[in-house]
Amino acid sequence: MTVRPDKLSDEERQKTIERLWAKDPSLWTQNEDDYELILNRLGWLDVIDRIKDKLEEIRGFGLSVKDEGYRRVCLLGMGGSSLFALVLSKIFGPAEGFPELVVLDTTDPDEIEKVESEGLDDILFIVASKSGTTTEVQALFNYFWEKMNSKVAEPGKYFVAITDPGTPLEALAEERGFSRCFLNFPDIGGRYSALSYFGLIPAAILGLDLDLLIDRADQMRQKCRPEVPYNENPGYILGAFMGLFGAQSRDKLTLLADPPIKPFGLWLEQLIAESSGKDTLGLVPIVGESTGIPGFYGGERIFVYMRMKETSKERSLDAFVNELREADFPVHVLLLDDIYDIGAQVFLWEFATALACHFIGVNAFDEPDVKVAKEMTRIILDRYIKDGKMPLKFWVDPQSQINFRPSHTLAVSMKGLARTLRDIFNVLPTWGYMGFLAYLPYDPVVDEVVAEMRHMVRQERGCATVMGYGPRYLHSTGQLHKGGPISGAFIIFTRKRSKDYEPVPGFGVSFWHIQFAQAVGDFEALNQINRRVIHVHLPSDYKLGLRSFAKVLSRAARL
Repeated sequence: MTVRPDKLSDEERQKTIERLWAKDPSLWTQNEDDYELILNRLGWLDVIDRIKDKLEEIRGFGLSVKDEGYRRVCLLGMGGSSLFALVLSKIFGPAEGFPELVVLDTTDPDEIEKVESEGLDDILFIVASKSGTTTEVQALFNYFWEKMNSKVAEPGKYFVAITDPGTPLEALAEERGFSRCFLNFPDIGGRYSALSYFGLIPAAILGLDLDLLIDRADQMRQKCRPEVPYNENPGYILGAFMGLFGAQSRDKLTLLADPPIKPFGLWLEQLIAESSGKDTLGLVPIVGESTGIPGFYGGERIFVYMRMKETSKERSLDAFVNELREADFPVHVLLLDDIYDIGAQVFLWEFATALACHFIGVNAFDEPDVKVAKEMTRIILDRYIKDGKMPLKFWVDPQSQINFRPSHTLAVSMKGLARTLRDIFNVLPTWGYMGFLAYLPYDPVVDEVVAEMRHMVRQERGCATVMGYGPRYLHSTGQLHKGGPISGAFIIFTRKRSKDYEPVPGFGVSFWHIQFAQAVGDFEALNQINRRVIHVHLPSDYKLGLRSFAKVLSRAARL
């Protein structure tokens, strides 16, 4: 049930904040069967107090990694276990003398080979998984364990684990002789775990000032306490902003940020999408989109601008924000003193997102639709292992020669891919959104071409766009795609193999097969619930193929 924050009395608004701090599960559901799950996901409210007691241990570990001469640390993780580490590596980078942090959150074979090709003589692996059973993490661990086992007498010394108590990963770390195993607080869900071991171990490896990072988070926590009046409480103000418009179907939350903190959107995207996107409701976070003329934006947009105080007025987005306000778009501005205010932003957004979900009327702490794509992936891999081929058939576009297949909601036109794309645009409303989902290497060319396509779609059709790399997005925005607003349309990109890849130990197939099966699994999951989706299978030269597709998409959008 949605709750309009603008219709609440002052007393009711303050009571909402008090209920959140009291960890009242009825804020998010009236189903008492879900109360225990929610109560076991609210540890982020007080994790700062608990993690302060661990800072010396965490800092000491980071210094030991540096002193032992590791040149690189490679974190194997997905979603909440890896995204904040990735953000820290992109925003801060390593302090002088500290190792490079590589976050490997993909099953793309080229990305995995890239880590291996740069040498395994002075690398430490961190295996990060809350559940200890994440498929991608298991595959990555199996692969690199086998590589290290063939090189050194005691491979366990090159591995560290971060997981919850009692998981299979904890048992594995003990069995294989990992150098360390950090047991996280089990009452914190993955996407709310940035201020726990999952975020602070990577921060220590990079040589960051842990005290400053946590102090900034604690300062924000104090500002969000129930003793603070709701109209001075930054967490309530942002949560009410998101919840008010989200409940009114102004669900495209466009995130703007100054360059030093742009990578923060990768973490925010998961927090907002996976928390709010269910029961056909939720906020669609629009991250990494180029700015445009306000007249090209649909009326479903709201904006949050994270502005660095040190950014000059000329280099800031102040003028653009003023244009948005003049065009009557809701805009909320957050000021950051410096990049260490990321700590404050983590708590602020966790608090605000939890409140926004209350107002929208969804449970912020479950992800009911995530398992569907995982199950479909398992079925597809089982069929491949049994039959020796993937159970699917592509159409070949007669003009571009691109292989594609549409969901059953889209009839394949004899005129080919452009007409099928045109059919999507004919039914995609301006208040909808288009998702570009790339099961490809993390490649600047892919980023560039997809950015061009996103800009073109917005200019020609007026709808919002999102972009995600697979399988990363399955642990981030995938819940929203299936459980959130039904106004989305999706294009999934895969590529042909350029060579034969070796099987992953224990899986019987290569990383290319795993990644391809994940793409097909998500296509089938979207197809089953009648989402508009096209699977585009590019040639092995995926850069050329993607540029060819962009031309077809451009023609279709302009028809």
